[in-house]
Amino acid sequence: MLPAGFDALCAAANAEGFTFLDRLAQRWRAGGYDGDGAASLRCAYADGQLAGVGAQTFDEYDPGPDRRRIRHFYILPQLRRRGAGRTLAGELIADAFALAPRLHLRATHALSTAFWDAMGFARVDHPSRSHELVRP
Repeated sequence: MLPAGFDALCAAANAEGFTFLDRLAQRWRAGGYDGDGAASLRCAYADGQLAGVGAQTFDEYDPGPDRRRIRHFYILPQLRRRGAGRTLAGELIADAFALAPRLHLRATHALSTAFWDAMGFARVDHPSRSHELVRP
């Protein structure tokens, strides 16, 4: 079940031109992330309201038991650069590293690219991902 306030968060993302939360909702509601360890969804809150969301899943673009993917990551614009994104990303990374030693993601915007760089991910030249992080 998606968290309360998800539709408003999705509308905010769409207003910025980001439609990936629509895909998250469709897939989540259709059971596309069901199964043992298939996915975890994490949320960030500010003043009791949903302020951000992200997921870690199996990597469908490069499947394997040693790989997970960070995806559907969004923080409301007014809460960026205040630590909510870093906290949320850290939780997702910990969830994923509990299941696999290698994390992938695809950043499609300059701000998200810089964010994931700062989180310690290395840029990679690969058609299905822009960044990778290997568990130390």
